[in-house]
Amino acid sequence: MAKAARRTPMSSVDKAWFEMDSATNLMIINGLMWFEGKVDFELFTHILEKRFIERYERFRQRIVVGSDGRLYWEQDPHFDLRAHVQRVSLPEPRTQEGLQNLVSSIINEPLDRRKPLWRFFLVEDVEGGTALFGRIHHCIGDGIALIRVLLDMTSENVEDSLRPNLAGADQPARRRRTRGLIGSTMRAAYGLARNSVDLGKTLVGQTLLTLEDPRHPARIAKSLGVVSAASTAILAKLLLLPPDRETVFKGELSAIKRVVWSQPLDLANIKQIGRVFDATINDVLVSAVAGALRDYMLQAGDDPNIDNINAMVPVNLRPLDHVTELGNQFALVYLPLSVSLDDAAARLKATKHAMDVLKQSPEPFLVYQILGIIGNLPLDLAKQATTWFSSKASTVLTNVPGPRQQIYFAGLPLRQLMFWVPQSGKISMGISIISYNGSVLLGLMVDDTLVKSPQLIMDHFAHQLELLAAHAKARNDETVEQARSIPDQKPAPQPADEHADLTAQ
Repeated sequence: MAKAARRTPMSSVDKAWFEMDSATNLMIINGLMWFEGKVDFELFTHILEKRFIERYERFRQRIVVGSDGRLYWEQDPHFDLRAHVQRVSLPEPRTQEGLQNLVSSIINEPLDRRKPLWRFFLVEDVEGGTALFGRIHHCIGDGIALIRVLLDMTSENVEDSLRPNLAGADQPARRRRTRGLIGSTMRAAYGLARNSVDLGKTLVGQTLLTLEDPRHPARIAKSLGVVSAASTAILAKLLLLPPDRETVFKGELSAIKRVVWSQPLDLANIKQIGRVFDATINDVLVSAVAGALRDYMLQAGDDPNIDNINAMVPVNLRPLDHVTELGNQFALVYLPLSVSLDDAAARLKATKHAMDVLKQSPEPFLVYQILGIIGNLPLDLAKQATTWFSSKASTVLTNVPGPRQQIYFAGLPLRQLMFWVPQSGKISMGISIISYNGSVLLGLMVDDTLVKSPQLIMDHFAHQLELLAAHAKARNDETVEQARSIPDQKPAPQPADEHADLTAQ
């Protein structure tokens, strides 16, 4: 008699994301990495096996329905790496536009639910280099978890990147040792949280904060003072929040998605804008996104002055010492995008205020609990709940911090890094921002029938950053002139850590 395969119950939150798949919105996180030079295919598959497959059991598991009707993770008895990896050559034109067209053609294909829910494509002949395009279903993990998993296949130097057996398990251990006080403070904060009446109030400071932010643990500890009664008010706010208003971004969805991405943007320039306006890098980027959407609406004959629109923003709830764990440990909050304001500086001020409000709210954990409830509902009710939530936003907007330094894969330097967030329910557009090695990329995934010219949004985004840079220069020049008029006036000290204000999902 054959021995029954070991099964692990799927969490209610992961189940919610698994069942959000629809014909018009697939719950798949898509990621792209460009490399200088040609990646050796055999070495690539060997690294994938050692640092990805062997390390994370989930990528060898399929999803099955138990006799009790519950969903379980189970080892795929027919697992074969070759069924998940494909080598392709980029057809003409072998440019960024050609790569965008290829990726756009792939993202519309669902993953085979009879197998583990992921695939990789090694794309050759991309502007003299190679691109690695990965697709992983959201039920396996959220954006933070999956970006970390992908980056664990890379190394900080060429020599280590050529060693497939470089223990991926050793890398988190090294990171834990380097975290020092930050890691111990985080663990202490969560120890307090487990004894708290309202766990949600310990998660306030995690809204839109990068996992690298050294101020993060302190903010979590401070959040212990939030009163639990706030949860009742937040729930009432969610129930009363009306559907987002009709715009060019709203309408009947098709089954065809397209992706585009920007040219790399200098992170130092964006940081300088934020410094002048006493805003974070995230504030600057999100306000530029709002300005780009406003410009697109005007060009499409839509009136942005009527009111703002909402973005659904993922908020990381994963502790620092659990960053390499899979699964979904995040919530969603609604962030108003100030498309109704026609001045770039005013939009930045409004964006900063909206961000600051979210950072002081226990809303993320409450929404996380609601996602768990949705995962336990019958499928029809769960889809109704998903549609209800998604109707209150026009886009999903997420920002993930990537490595600050040059990294390598299979002996080659990583040129750029990009990913695309999926959209649930009736949302037509996903906006993704990622930083890497001193630059920032903006990516869009849009419904082809509603947003017919996504590249225009990219162009408007670059223009909005130019406007903010001009505002910052004028304000800075004015400050310098005032300082010169005061005898012995000393310039304001600069922050010791140039990345201290980098905030993201």
